[in-house]
Formats: sequence, C-alpha cells, structure tokens
Amino acid sequence: MLLTLGLWPGSARAQDTTVLAPEASAARAREVIQQAIRALGGPAYLNVKDITRSGRFSTFEHNGASTGTVRLVVMVKLPDKERIEYIIRREYETYMPLPIDIPFHKTGSAYEVHNGEQGWTLAGGGVDDMSPEAFDRVHQQRKKDINLLFRTRLNDPEVVLRYTGQDTLDLKFVDWVEASADRFTTRIAIDHTTHLPIHAVFLYRDPETGDAVQDDDSFSSYHLIQGVMTPMQVSHDHNGWHISQVFLEDVKYNTGLSDSLFTREGLEQMWAKSGKSKAKN
Repeated sequence: MLLTLGLWPGSARAQDTTVLAPEASAARAREVIQQAIRALGGPAYLNVKDITRSGRFSTFEHNGASTGTVRLVVMVKLPDKERIEYIIRREYETYMPLPIDIPFHKTGSAYEVHNGEQGWTLAGGGVDDMSPEAFDRVHQQRKKDINLLFRTRLNDPEVVLRYTGQDTLDLKFVDWVEASADRFTTRIAIDHTTHLPIHAVFLYRDPETGDAVQDDDSFSSYHLIQGVMTPMQVSHDHNGWHISQVFLEDVKYNTGLSDSLFTREGLEQMWAKSGKSKAKN
C-alpha cells in the first residue's frame, strides 16, 4: 500500500496539487527529474563513480541552540560503499548527538564504514561490527539519498513516480515529484527556474511504533565542481525539528577511491598503526 500525502504532517508540500492519470503523472514526474539531472550536470553527474566530501557537521537542540560542531570527511563509492570520519579536537569533551555513539575525546577521530550489507565502527575501543539497529539507519539513509534515486533507481519497477503539482517554497517556484517504494515515499521540490533540487521530504513509518515519521533535507549554495552542480550546504529536520546541518568546504569526484577503504581489514590496519604510533610516543 502506497503512502498518500494526506496521511502526513508538514508544510513542505504542493498547495496547487495537479491531478493526472497515473501514466501521465509518472511521465511528467520523469520529465521533471530528467530536467533536474541535466541541470545537475547530465553525463558528468550520471558518470560519478566516487565522491569525497569534507567540511563541518553541526547538531542542534530543539530550541535551535547548537550542541557542537565536528569536522567531517565522507568518502562514497557508488552504489553502496561509504566511509565517514568524524574529527574533534582532543581538548573538547562536549557531547555530540551524532549518528553513532563514540568517545571522541579519547581518540580525536572516529570512523563509520558501510559496505553493502555490512558495517563497522572504529573509535577508542577498536573496530566493532555495527549493530542491526545501527545498520537499519544506514538502510534508511540509502532510501533517502535522492542522488541514488536519480542515478540508479529510476528504472526500478518497484518505484512509483508521481507528479504532484507546483508551489512556492522558500520564495522559489517549484515542481513537486514523488517516488514511492517499499512503504517509503520521497517528495522532491525542484526549482522551476534552475531545475535543481532544493528540498526533499521523506515519509515513512517507524518500524517499532508504527508512527508516521517525516524527515526533511534542504539543499543550497550550489557550486559547479568538475561539471557537477553540488549543494555545499545540507540541512536536516526530523518531525519538524531542525536537527543538523552540513557545511561542505571541499568536494572531489572520481578520484579512484580504493575498495580497501571500505573494509573491516582497512579499519583494523588503521587501529594497529595507531597503537604502534602511541607506543613510540
């Protein structure tokens, strides 16, 4: 059963909803998405094999106050390999509500690696397998990645595309498209002028409580990098609360990232070298 718009809270939705027959709606959605792909770089965008991003990751309390900032390096090898390094200065021991619970103040850095259906973390206690609960979060993140949708999932027969109308969002005239699969719905606002995605809404049910959940990502400060239009700022909200924001400072595409960066063995080698370095000191 597909999730319908009327079941969900939130203001980021088309006000002037366009009602089309299913085939016409899917065709219009695909047309808008293809315009977005061309605006994002066309062949350069579609031919991305790996990505390295670095910048700052900040988290926020419900009252809007910042709970801290760490450095962030993210390496991605499409479609399902990811390596995240969180870096914090050793003298700071501020709690950071990050995706993984790790003792930054002991190590200065912590790593999270995802490779297909496996995942590991490296922090003050060495290399550990990710828990099933933590890996469920990884699966959710993959479902929320609109770039994976654009690059690899548009022809998936399980993905149902719909065009849901036009609206004004953040003073910009946008077209809304919707992709639904596996009881998970993604709604994307695409700037009608630039054809760039500026907002995405992710609608699903909490697997434990069955409650409706809405996550929102906003994309801004686009820069052209190696022929690919790249958002340098991404904000994340959860059920209406502003949770985090990423400010990218450097992005590189197709550097030929080694598969060894995305393995448990690679993390264990790093841990072993770290121990030898400490022994020498």
